Amino acid sequence: MTHLALWQAILLGILQGVSELFPVSSLGQIIVAKALLHWHFNAHNKHFLSFVVALHLATALALVIYFWKQWKIVLVAYWGSLKRRRLVYDEPSKFAWLLVAGTLVVGAVGFAFKKKFTLFFDDAHYYWMVALFLIINGGVMFLGDFMKKLAVRKAEKGQQKRAEDLTFPAATLVGASQTLALFPGISRSGVAIVGGILAGLSYEEACRFAFMLATPVIGAAGLLKLPALFKPEARAILGITVPAALAAGITAYLSIKFLMIYFETRRLTPFAIYCVVIGAIAMVILLKH
Repeated sequence: MTHLALWQAILLGILQGVSELFPVSSLGQIIVAKALLHWHFNAHNKHFLSFVVALHLATALALVIYFWKQWKIVLVAYWGSLKRRRLVYDEPSKFAWLLVAGTLVVGAVGFAFKKKFTLFFDDAHYYWMVALFLIINGGVMFLGDFMKKLAVRKAEKGQQKRAEDLTFPAATLVGASQTLALFPGISRSGVAIVGGILAGLSYEEACRFAFMLATPVIGAAGLLKLPALFKPEARAILGITVPAALAAGITAYLSIKFLMIYFETRRLTPFAIYCVVIGAIAMVILLKH
Protein backbone atom coordinates (compact mmCIF):
# COMPACT_ATOMS: atom_id res chain seq x y z
CA MET A 1 0.00 0.00 0.00
CA THR A 2 2.80 2.38 0.78
CA HIS A 3 3.88 2.11 -2.86
CA LEU A 4 0.79 3.97 -4.08
CA ALA A 5 1.31 7.54 -5.24
CA LEU A 6 -1.40 10.17 -4.78
CA TRP A 7 -2.47 9.99 -8.42
CA GLN A 8 -2.74 6.20 -8.20
CA ALA A 9 -4.86 6.43 -5.05
CA ILE A 10 -7.18 8.96 -6.70
CA LEU A 11 -7.45 6.77 -9.79
CA LEU A 12 -8.43 3.82 -7.57
CA GLY A 13 -11.02 6.05 -5.89
CA ILE A 14 -12.49 6.98 -9.27
CA LEU A 15 -12.47 3.33 -10.35
CA GLN A 16 -14.29 2.39 -7.14
CA GLY A 17 -16.86 5.18 -7.45
CA VAL A 18 -17.69 4.40 -11.08
CA SER A 19 -17.31 0.65 -11.35
CA GLU A 20 -19.04 -0.18 -8.04
CA LEU A 21 -22.26 1.17 -9.54
CA PHE A 22 -21.79 0.73 -13.27
CA PRO A 23 -22.44 -2.96 -14.04
CA VAL A 24 -18.76 -3.66 -14.78
CA SER A 25 -17.44 -4.94 -11.38
CA SER A 26 -15.31 -2.68 -9.21
CA LEU A 27 -13.12 -5.53 -7.94
CA GLY A 28 -12.65 -6.81 -11.47
CA GLN A 29 -11.60 -3.42 -12.78
CA ILE A 30 -9.20 -2.76 -9.89
CA ILE A 31 -7.55 -6.19 -10.07
CA VAL A 32 -7.16 -6.03 -13.86
CA ALA A 33 -5.77 -2.48 -13.57
CA LYS A 34 -3.38 -3.67 -10.85
CA ALA A 35 -2.17 -6.52 -13.04
CA LEU A 36 -1.85 -4.63 -16.33
CA LEU A 37 -0.24 -1.54 -14.77
CA HIS A 38 2.05 -3.64 -12.53
CA TRP A 39 0.97 -1.87 -9.36
CA HIS A 40 2.11 -3.54 -6.15
CA PHE A 41 -0.14 -3.48 -3.13
CA ASN A 42 -1.35 -6.22 -0.78
CA ALA A 43 -5.06 -6.63 -0.04
CA HIS A 44 -4.20 -7.75 3.51
CA ASN A 45 -1.89 -4.81 4.22
CA LYS A 46 -3.14 -2.87 7.26
CA HIS A 47 -2.81 0.40 5.34
CA PHE A 48 -4.72 -0.94 2.35
CA LEU A 49 -7.59 -2.07 4.59
CA SER A 50 -8.07 1.46 5.92
CA PHE A 51 -7.92 2.81 2.38
CA VAL A 52 -10.58 0.38 1.09
CA VAL A 53 -12.86 1.09 4.06
CA ALA A 54 -12.78 4.81 3.24
CA LEU A 55 -13.62 4.19 -0.44
CA HIS A 56 -16.56 1.93 0.43
CA LEU A 57 -17.96 4.33 2.98
CA ALA A 58 -17.71 7.19 0.47
CA THR A 59 -19.59 5.12 -2.13
CA ALA A 60 -22.30 4.13 0.37
CA LEU A 61 -22.66 7.77 1.45
CA ALA A 62 -23.19 8.81 -2.17
CA LEU A 63 -25.98 6.22 -2.47
CA VAL A 64 -27.62 7.44 0.73
CA ILE A 65 -27.46 11.08 -0.37
CA TYR A 66 -28.91 10.39 -3.81
CA PHE A 67 -31.77 8.22 -2.51
CA TRP A 68 -32.23 10.09 0.77
CA LYS A 69 -35.92 10.87 0.18
CA GLN A 70 -36.62 7.19 -0.39
CA TRP A 71 -34.48 6.12 2.57
CA LYS A 72 -36.42 8.50 4.83
CA ILE A 73 -39.65 6.77 3.77
CA VAL A 74 -38.06 3.37 4.38
CA LEU A 75 -36.80 4.32 7.84
CA VAL A 76 -40.22 5.72 8.81
CA ALA A 77 -41.76 2.46 7.58
CA TYR A 78 -39.46 0.39 9.81
CA TRP A 79 -40.44 2.52 12.80
CA GLY A 80 -44.08 2.13 11.86
CA SER A 81 -43.70 -1.66 11.74
CA LEU A 82 -42.28 -1.65 15.25
CA LYS A 83 -45.08 0.58 16.59
CA ARG A 84 -47.86 -1.42 14.89
CA ARG A 85 -46.13 -4.78 15.45
CA ARG A 86 -46.84 -5.60 11.81
CA LEU A 87 -44.20 -5.92 9.12
CA VAL A 88 -46.39 -4.87 6.21
CA TYR A 89 -49.14 -2.31 6.72
CA ASP A 90 -48.85 -0.22 3.52
CA GLU A 91 -46.81 0.04 0.32
CA PRO A 92 -43.77 1.82 1.85
CA SER A 93 -43.56 -0.77 4.62
CA LYS A 94 -43.69 -3.59 2.07
CA PHE A 95 -40.84 -2.01 0.10
CA ALA A 96 -38.83 -1.52 3.30
CA TRP A 97 -39.05 -5.21 4.16
CA LEU A 98 -38.43 -6.24 0.54
CA LEU A 99 -35.05 -4.56 0.99
CA VAL A 100 -34.44 -6.64 4.11
CA ALA A 101 -35.43 -9.84 2.27
CA GLY A 102 -33.10 -8.95 -0.58
CA THR A 103 -30.18 -8.20 1.74
CA LEU A 104 -30.25 -11.15 4.15
CA VAL A 105 -28.82 -13.82 1.85
CA VAL A 106 -26.02 -11.72 0.34
CA GLY A 107 -25.08 -10.45 3.80
CA ALA A 108 -24.86 -13.94 5.28
CA VAL A 109 -22.98 -15.48 2.35
CA GLY A 110 -20.64 -12.52 2.04
CA PHE A 111 -19.78 -12.63 5.73
CA ALA A 112 -19.11 -16.37 5.60
CA PHE A 113 -17.10 -16.65 2.39
CA LYS A 114 -15.60 -13.29 1.45
CA LYS A 115 -12.14 -14.11 2.85
CA LYS A 116 -11.91 -17.15 0.60
CA PHE A 117 -11.98 -14.91 -2.48
CA THR A 118 -9.09 -12.61 -1.52
CA LEU A 119 -6.65 -14.91 -3.35
CA PHE A 120 -7.76 -13.18 -6.57
CA PHE A 121 -6.24 -9.99 -5.17
CA ASP A 122 -2.96 -11.40 -3.95
CA ASP A 123 -2.03 -14.27 -6.28
CA ALA A 124 -1.05 -13.17 -9.79
CA HIS A 125 -1.70 -16.68 -11.08
CA TYR A 126 -5.44 -16.06 -10.73
CA TYR A 127 -5.62 -12.67 -12.45
CA TRP A 128 -6.59 -14.21 -15.80
CA MET A 129 -9.64 -15.74 -14.07
CA VAL A 130 -10.79 -12.25 -13.07
CA ALA A 131 -10.70 -11.33 -16.77
CA LEU A 132 -12.73 -14.49 -17.49
CA PHE A 133 -15.33 -13.48 -14.91
CA LEU A 134 -15.59 -10.08 -16.61
CA ILE A 135 -16.45 -11.88 -19.85
CA ILE A 136 -19.02 -14.00 -18.01
CA ASN A 137 -20.45 -10.81 -16.48
CA GLY A 138 -20.94 -9.44 -19.99
CA GLY A 139 -22.62 -12.69 -21.02
CA VAL A 140 -25.06 -12.45 -18.10
CA MET A 141 -26.06 -8.94 -19.19
CA PHE A 142 -26.49 -10.05 -22.81
CA LEU A 143 -28.75 -12.85 -21.54
CA GLY A 144 -30.70 -10.39 -19.39
CA ASP A 145 -31.36 -8.11 -22.37
CA PHE A 146 -32.40 -11.07 -24.53
CA MET A 147 -34.80 -12.44 -21.92
CA LYS A 148 -36.26 -8.97 -21.38
CA LYS A 149 -36.97 -8.59 -25.10
CA LEU A 150 -38.81 -11.91 -25.09
CA ALA A 151 -40.83 -10.92 -22.03
CA VAL A 152 -41.80 -7.54 -23.53
CA ARG A 153 -43.02 -9.21 -26.73
CA LYS A 154 -45.30 -11.51 -24.75
CA ALA A 155 -46.65 -8.86 -22.37
CA GLU A 156 -48.79 -5.84 -23.11
CA LYS A 157 -47.06 -2.49 -22.99
CA GLY A 158 -47.15 -0.87 -19.59
CA GLN A 159 -47.38 -4.11 -17.58
CA GLN A 160 -43.88 -3.87 -16.10
CA LYS A 161 -43.77 -3.99 -12.31
CA ARG A 162 -42.40 -1.49 -9.87
CA ALA A 163 -40.03 -2.70 -7.18
CA GLU A 164 -42.86 -2.32 -4.65
CA ASP A 165 -44.83 -4.94 -6.59
CA LEU A 166 -42.27 -7.70 -6.14
CA THR A 167 -43.07 -10.67 -3.95
CA PHE A 168 -40.80 -11.45 -1.00
CA PRO A 169 -39.39 -14.60 -2.67
CA ALA A 170 -38.65 -12.59 -5.84
CA ALA A 171 -36.90 -9.83 -3.85
CA THR A 172 -34.88 -12.47 -2.00
CA LEU A 173 -33.75 -14.02 -5.29
CA VAL A 174 -32.80 -10.62 -6.74
CA GLY A 175 -30.81 -9.85 -3.60
CA ALA A 176 -29.25 -13.31 -3.51
CA SER A 177 -27.94 -12.83 -7.06
CA GLN A 178 -25.52 -10.27 -5.60
CA THR A 179 -23.57 -13.12 -3.98
CA LEU A 180 -22.13 -13.82 -7.44
CA ALA A 181 -20.21 -10.55 -7.05
CA LEU A 182 -17.93 -12.36 -4.60
CA PHE A 183 -16.17 -13.48 -7.78
CA PRO A 184 -14.11 -10.44 -8.88
CA GLY A 185 -15.30 -9.62 -12.37
CA ILE A 186 -18.99 -10.25 -11.64
CA SER A 187 -20.80 -6.98 -11.00
CA ARG A 188 -23.08 -6.66 -7.98
CA SER A 189 -25.25 -4.03 -9.66
CA GLY A 190 -25.15 -5.90 -12.97
CA VAL A 191 -26.49 -9.22 -11.67
CA ALA A 192 -29.02 -7.43 -9.44
CA ILE A 193 -30.33 -5.41 -12.40
CA VAL A 194 -30.56 -8.57 -14.50
CA GLY A 195 -32.36 -10.29 -11.61
CA GLY A 196 -34.76 -7.36 -11.36
CA ILE A 197 -35.64 -7.26 -15.05
CA LEU A 198 -36.13 -11.04 -15.09
CA ALA A 199 -38.54 -10.54 -12.16
CA GLY A 200 -40.57 -8.20 -14.38
CA LEU A 201 -39.16 -4.79 -13.45
CA SER A 202 -38.35 -2.09 -15.98
CA TYR A 203 -34.66 -1.27 -16.41
CA GLU A 204 -35.07 1.94 -14.40
CA GLU A 205 -36.90 0.18 -11.55
CA ALA A 206 -34.42 -2.70 -11.57
CA CYS A 207 -31.59 -0.16 -11.32
CA ARG A 208 -33.29 1.69 -8.44
CA PHE A 209 -33.91 -1.55 -6.54
CA ALA A 210 -30.34 -2.74 -7.18
CA PHE A 211 -28.89 0.51 -5.82
CA MET A 212 -31.17 0.47 -2.77
CA LEU A 213 -30.09 -3.13 -2.09
CA ALA A 214 -26.44 -2.22 -2.59
CA THR A 215 -26.48 0.59 -0.03
CA PRO A 216 -26.59 -1.56 3.14
CA VAL A 217 -24.25 -4.16 1.61
CA ILE A 218 -21.57 -1.64 0.63
CA GLY A 219 -22.11 0.37 3.82
CA ALA A 220 -21.86 -2.71 6.02
CA ALA A 221 -18.63 -3.77 4.31
CA GLY A 222 -17.16 -0.45 5.39
CA LEU A 223 -18.76 -0.17 8.83
CA LEU A 224 -17.65 -3.65 9.91
CA LYS A 225 -14.06 -2.54 9.45
CA LEU A 226 -14.57 1.08 10.48
CA PRO A 227 -12.15 0.76 13.45
CA ALA A 228 -9.33 0.37 10.90
CA LEU A 229 -9.79 4.03 9.98
CA PHE A 230 -9.03 5.13 13.53
CA LYS A 231 -5.91 3.08 14.12
CA PRO A 232 -2.62 5.01 14.39
CA GLU A 233 -1.22 3.41 11.22
CA ALA A 234 -4.12 4.85 9.20
CA ARG A 235 -2.75 8.35 9.78
CA ALA A 236 0.29 7.46 7.68
CA ILE A 237 -1.87 7.28 4.54
CA LEU A 238 -4.35 10.04 5.40
CA GLY A 239 -2.86 12.21 2.67
CA ILE A 240 -3.92 9.80 -0.06
CA THR A 241 -7.00 8.28 1.62
CA VAL A 242 -8.97 11.53 1.95
CA PRO A 243 -8.64 12.67 -1.69
CA ALA A 244 -9.24 9.11 -2.93
CA ALA A 245 -12.42 8.84 -0.82
CA LEU A 246 -13.62 12.23 -2.10
CA ALA A 247 -12.99 11.06 -5.67
CA ALA A 248 -14.92 7.84 -4.96
CA GLY A 249 -17.86 9.67 -3.41
CA ILE A 250 -18.17 12.31 -6.14
CA THR A 251 -17.83 9.85 -9.02
CA ALA A 252 -20.25 7.44 -7.32
CA TYR A 253 -22.90 10.17 -7.02
CA LEU A 254 -22.44 11.22 -10.64
CA SER A 255 -22.57 7.57 -11.72
CA ILE A 256 -25.87 7.01 -9.94
CA LYS A 257 -27.36 10.13 -11.49
CA PHE A 258 -26.21 9.13 -14.96
CA LEU A 259 -27.39 5.52 -14.70
CA MET A 260 -30.85 6.37 -13.35
CA ILE A 261 -31.39 8.61 -16.41
CA TYR A 262 -29.69 6.16 -18.78
CA PHE A 263 -31.93 3.22 -17.81
CA GLU A 264 -35.10 5.20 -18.47
CA THR A 265 -34.65 4.39 -22.16
CA ARG A 266 -31.53 2.22 -22.56
CA ARG A 267 -30.40 -1.37 -21.99
CA LEU A 268 -27.41 -3.25 -20.59
CA THR A 269 -25.87 -4.11 -23.97
CA PRO A 270 -23.14 -1.40 -24.05
CA PHE A 271 -21.87 -2.50 -20.64
CA ALA A 272 -21.99 -6.13 -21.72
CA ILE A 273 -19.87 -5.34 -24.79
CA TYR A 274 -17.38 -3.40 -22.66
CA CYS A 275 -16.97 -6.28 -20.19
CA VAL A 276 -16.49 -8.88 -22.92
CA VAL A 277 -13.98 -6.77 -24.87
CA ILE A 278 -11.95 -5.61 -21.86
CA GLY A 279 -12.09 -9.07 -20.31
CA ALA A 280 -10.91 -10.75 -23.51
CA ILE A 281 -8.05 -8.29 -24.04
CA ALA A 282 -6.96 -8.56 -20.40
CA MET A 283 -7.11 -12.36 -20.44
CA VAL A 284 -4.94 -12.59 -23.57
CA ILE A 285 -2.34 -10.23 -22.09
CA LEU A 286 -2.34 -11.89 -18.66
CA LEU A 287 -2.09 -15.44 -20.01
CA LYS A 288 1.00 -14.44 -21.97
CA HIS A 289 2.75 -13.45 -18.77
